[in-house]
Amino acid sequence: MQKVLVVDNNPVVLKYMDSFLSKNGYSVKTAENGLVALDLIQDYTPDVIFVDLIMPYIKGELLVSILRENKALSNSSIIILSGIAAEIELDYIAIGADACIAKGPFNSMGKHISFTLDKIRHNGEKRQYKPVVGLEDVFKRTMTEELIIAKQHWEIILESISDYIIELSTDFRIVYINNAALGYLGNNKKNVIASNILTLIHTEWHEKLILYLEQIKNNITTKPIELSKEKECYLITAKYLRSANGDSIVLIIKDISLQKQKEESLNNTINEREMMIKEVYHRVKNNLAMVSSIINLQIGESENEEVTDSLNDLRSRIDSISMVHAKLFRGKDLNNINLGEYITDLVGNLIDSLVHDGRTIVPDISVPVVDIDFDKAVPLGIIFTELTTNALKYAFKDQQTGMITITYSERGEEVEIVFADNGTGFPADLSINEAESLGFSLVYSLVLQLNGSISIENNNGAVFKIILPSLT
Repeated sequence: MQKVLVVDNNPVVLKYMDSFLSKNGYSVKTAENGLVALDLIQDYTPDVIFVDLIMPYIKGELLVSILRENKALSNSSIIILSGIAAEIELDYIAIGADACIAKGPFNSMGKHISFTLDKIRHNGEKRQYKPVVGLEDVFKRTMTEELIIAKQHWEIILESISDYIIELSTDFRIVYINNAALGYLGNNKKNVIASNILTLIHTEWHEKLILYLEQIKNNITTKPIELSKEKECYLITAKYLRSANGDSIVLIIKDISLQKQKEESLNNTINEREMMIKEVYHRVKNNLAMVSSIINLQIGESENEEVTDSLNDLRSRIDSISMVHAKLFRGKDLNNINLGEYITDLVGNLIDSLVHDGRTIVPDISVPVVDIDFDKAVPLGIIFTELTTNALKYAFKDQQTGMITITYSERGEEVEIVFADNGTGFPADLSINEAESLGFSLVYSLVLQLNGSISIENNNGAVFKIILPSLT
C-alpha cells in the first residue's frame, strides 16, 4: 500500500483527500501546514506528497523545494494542488514538483488526481513540464489575481529592505526569513526554515529573547529590546499576529552595532572632555586657593587695618569664585551648580571666617534647588559675598546676635532675590549706584551685567531687592 501525505490548510480539502485516497487504496496522512509536514516526514516516508501553494507558515513553493532536497524523499513524487492555477503561470518542475493539479469541483478533481497518480506510477521517464491538470475546470478571478500581485509586491519589498525580518511560529520556529536576515545567519533558506531561532543565535541571548517573546505572546509589552555581545548589537521589535490558520510572531531586527560603536566612541570622547574640564576646574580652584593663601600671609604681616580689610575683601571675592570651580569639579553636571546650596555654603563660610568676636550671626536662606550655569554663578557669588561681607562688617557692630536672610521667588519670567539683615540699616540718602565703596559699586555693576536691577531700603535693617531675568 502506497503512502500519501497531503499538506493543505483547508480542512475541507484535507477531509476530501483523506477519504478519496483511502478509498482508492492509499495510506493517508494529512498536515495543515508546512511545519507539521516537516515534522511528519521525520519518521514517515510517503510515496506521494500533495502540497497546496498558499498556506500559513511556509508557502508551498518553498516547502516543495525543501522536500525535494531531502534525501529520504528522493523517490517520492510531489504533486502541487493549486487553487490559483488559473491566475498564475507556475513552472512546477523548476521548484521540484512532478505535476500540478488545479483545485476545482471535487468530482472533477478526483478524476484528475487518479489520472495523475496513474501517470506517475507507470511513467519511468524523467520529470518534464506538462500542462496543469484540470485547468479547464477553473476560471480566472480578477480579485484573486490582484491579491497575488499585491502579495508579490510586498514580498519584493521585504526581500529588499536592510532590516532583518523573521517570522516565527508560536514555538519559535522560523517560517519566513528575508534576504538580509539570511545574510546575517550565513545560511541557506532551506536549512533555516523550520529551525528554532534559539539554535541560530548566541546562547547568552536565549533567556532574554524567550522572556521577551513570551511577553509579546501574552500582550505584556510592545517595547523593543536590545541583544548585544562584544561588538554585536541588535534592536529587536516583535509583533504578534493572530490568524485562524495559526498565530505567528514577526521579528523586525535592526543591526545597531555600528551605531553603538559610534555612541561608545562619542561617550568616550565626552568622558575624556569632561575629565579635562574637571581637571581645569580643579587646577583653577587650586590656583585660586594658592592666591587666597598668599593674601592670608599678607594679612598676617600687615599692621594697617585699612589694608587688612581690603585684603580680606579681596580674599572673600577670590574664595567665592574658587567655590564655584570646586562645586563644578565635584558635581555631576559640569555646566551648572545648585544656587541654593552654593549660597548657603558661601554665606556660612563668610560668617565662619569673618566673625571672631563672640557674636552669633545666623543665616536664614530660602533658595530652592535651582541649577544655574557658570557665567551666572560667578557674578552672583561675588554679589552675595559683597552683601554678606558688608553686613558682617557694619550691620551688627552694636549687636551680639544677628540674622542674614536671603529669599528667592520667581515672578513669571523674572526672579526676585532679597538680601536682608536685622542690623542697624544704612543712611536714608544712600543710593547704591552712586555709592563710593568698591563693594557696592561692584554689586551694582554685576547686577547690570546680569541684565537686572537692584534697589535698597531700610526695614528693620538693610534690605536689598535684586530683580533678574529667569536664571534657568
